[in-house]
Amino acid sequence: MWKKGDSEETGVPDSSPPRPVPTPAGAERAPRGPREAAIIGPSIAIRGDVTGDEDLTIQGRVEGTVTLKQHNLSVGPEGKVDASIHARTVTVDGEVKGDLRGEEQVVLRKTARVQGNIQSPRVTVEDGARFRGGIDMGEPAVGADAGLSRPGRLAGAGHRSDAASDFDRPAA
Repeated sequence: MWKKGDSEETGVPDSSPPRPVPTPAGAERAPRGPREAAIIGPSIAIRGDVTGDEDLTIQGRVEGTVTLKQHNLSVGPEGKVDASIHARTVTVDGEVKGDLRGEEQVVLRKTARVQGNIQSPRVTVEDGARFRGGIDMGEPAVGADAGLSRPGRLAGAGHRSDAASDFDRPAA
């Protein structure tokens, strides 16, 4: 007699792993605990829009836009990004040409090379980082003037930040 768990054809207990049960559309999956960030490796090049629902580390090349509004983005030391970036926190160790928007924070490590504007309530620029652009740490602008359309403008001041920048000069 066939019993649950036996193969239908032979009547022998089935040793294969159980089949996964599909998750109904709209149902949430059980939390799996902290996840490691997804990685775009050093040999990967992407052209286009990168979006996602998890943290991301870029070690390769990305051209286009990167949008992870609720997650963290890191550009590793070998990473080269020619894109506008929007993430919860943005940490740069490599090279970025494009505007950076951090919902919480933007950090430029000492090996960072950034050419573009930064908009975030908290900005950290470590000694040795190379940066050319403007920093806006104020409230987001409303209306047609929203965004980072005026390079070199500091929030609340009419000063240009290019004077102290050595982005194009080789490191000593």
